[in-house]
Amino acid sequence: MTSFLKPGAAGSLAARTAGLLALIETPEAMEAYVLRAQGQDDAKRRAHRCIEAAQEASRLAMSRGWLR
Repeated sequence: MTSFLKPGAAGSLAARTAGLLALIETPEAMEAYVLRAQGQDDAKRRAHRCIEAAQEASRLAMSRGWLR
């Protein structure tokens, strides 16, 4: 998981990024995260966080040249 993080990244930013990426590590992890929602607002917040995680993963992959 931490292999995505840039060396020297700020601790709180690195921890947030690692947390986001953990959400989408597997389809099962993402599904379990969303299914733990305690209501519609929580489900929407969790789904939005999964989208943010996918966007962050894409940004990191692009910055490392893994996507062309």
